[in-house]
Amino acid sequence: MRRYVLLVALAAVVAAGSYALTRHFAAPRDEDQAAWLRREFALTDDQAAAISRLQADYQPVCAEHCRLIQETRTRLAAAPSDPALRAEIARLERICNEATLGHLRGIAAQMAPEQGRRFLALVEPKVSRHQHAGPLGLK
Repeated sequence: MRRYVLLVALAAVVAAGSYALTRHFAAPRDEDQAAWLRREFALTDDQAAAISRLQADYQPVCAEHCRLIQETRTRLAAAPSDPALRAEIARLERICNEATLGHLRGIAAQMAPEQGRRFLALVEPKVSRHQHAGPLGLK
């Protein structure tokens, strides 16, 4: 019994130590997207404010794209062999991707040129992999 208690205690110590190390070396988990952008791309106050306005203006556009795509996917689930619904989803996803790329380029334009290029190199590939279930995360 004593061995069992020691083993459980040892496992708890190892788990606590592992958790502490990952928390210490990991990026801040609760850092929001705006704070991450500011830190990662060395944004000035003016750049951060301009990007924040762009994000706020684009949010309803993004939400509408996601809503339309999800609505059409729901209709497709009820009629899986409907080629018109498949084509409609592809069309809506294309519209969303093009609008999102334009938005991301607008954000990059607010940054220093080198930072903007680095930002686009990080986020543009995400657009083609985006599942359209919600906003594209920039982090």
